[in-house]
Amino acid sequence: ISNEINALKTRNILGVMEMEFPTEIINQLELEKDTNSRDRVFSTTNTLLTMVLTATQVDKSMKNSVTLYHTIHQQRKEQMLQTLREKVKREKERDVKGGKKAGRPKHYQIQLSESLKKDISLNTAAYSKARDRVPLSITHELFKATRLQNAENAYTSWHGHRVFLGDGTYLQMQDTEDIRKQYDIKNKGESTQGYPQGLLEVLIERGTGQVYTYRLANRHTSELPLLYDMIDEIPQGSVLLLDDLYNCFEIFSKCKRRGIEIVVPAKREKQFELIEHITDGDDIILKRTPKNRSKWLEKNEDPGTIMLRRIECKSPDGSDYLLYTTILERTIKKDEFQLLYLTRWDVEISIREVKTIMNINILRSKTPDMVLKELTVALSAYNLIRKVIYASIKDLPFSPIEDIIFKFYTHNQELHVDKKGRVYSRWSTGRKRAEPTD
Repeated sequence: ISNEINALKTRNILGVMEMEFPTEIINQLELEKDTNSRDRVFSTTNTLLTMVLTATQVDKSMKNSVTLYHTIHQQRKEQMLQTLREKVKREKERDVKGGKKAGRPKHYQIQLSESLKKDISLNTAAYSKARDRVPLSITHELFKATRLQNAENAYTSWHGHRVFLGDGTYLQMQDTEDIRKQYDIKNKGESTQGYPQGLLEVLIERGTGQVYTYRLANRHTSELPLLYDMIDEIPQGSVLLLDDLYNCFEIFSKCKRRGIEIVVPAKREKQFELIEHITDGDDIILKRTPKNRSKWLEKNEDPGTIMLRRIECKSPDGSDYLLYTTILERTIKKDEFQLLYLTRWDVEISIREVKTIMNINILRSKTPDMVLKELTVALSAYNLIRKVIYASIKDLPFSPIEDIIFKFYTHNQELHVDKKGRVYSRWSTGRKRAEPTD
């Protein structure tokens, strides 16, 4: 297991990301969006790939992005030259087999497109304009293309249900006039001097760690309407783990209407009608529509009743709490629900990885449109890294407890391997090898 992970870490992250990047999908979308587009040096596909690679770098400056683009451009040029050379070679061999033909000798020429003939300027202006030209809709399609389909291991499902974890967090933005209009921080309705902030709501798939869907809104928006909207994208038959903030009738009602199960805790007891007593601390109850309806919905869920399972639990620190779930199967024991809910903490880890390790706690863009592009591309890059990690460990019967994403992300570091194959970031006495190792 360690060898698998270490082999992954020591690979060139740029090469890995480019290999996983959905080039064909983006190329097709680019043609569909603009059938009359001219042959640009800064194409949509290469620009998006550069943005993805930049999201994985510590240095996210425009200058470094242009350097990355230059590398990609040169690689594309070499790949195209190699393809054309092979095409000319096959053409020559075919003509030789066909025999000599009358007329002038045929000239076999390698013709590159105009965009590949040109060299890339290290001036950042052209790349900046190329980023602005990338349609926001294509970045959303990129995000969708990075999600694993039909992922399956010992941690992705629970009693036949795909497991999703939800939560929200805040992101800081640049203090520009356009961004402040949409993401301003206010106190009692008045604008403050603080930097603009946005609320990021995410759904993580357990077992892959990927961001399945997300929403970005003003800091003063409640997390509830964002999650309520995201429920439409969750596959039917899934189970959703949330914290006590989301314990409200509207969320329960929509999940049931969409065929999605939910597990949430409760800080305080609410009125209910006991339907069936299963065992100590495990009951089937009936919840009615509350008198005070949620104010964050333009139109509330239709009034009615919901059957829930009420489970009394004890946390690892010894305190008591309640779990409510729409899963009523008596064959599933109450302890299994408690163990399931403890894994909700995985979403906190993923949010920390995205914000801190990938360093998007402060977004760099200066317009609302570019903010969404930057965020979407960063989440796509995170999903691609998670995709690579999943591929390397999907057949292993365990859930890794190490912070693999951190180790994978801290690339371009010198690694030291001792006689037993253990990897260290620096040498200490007693770890010298008897012979050099590649």
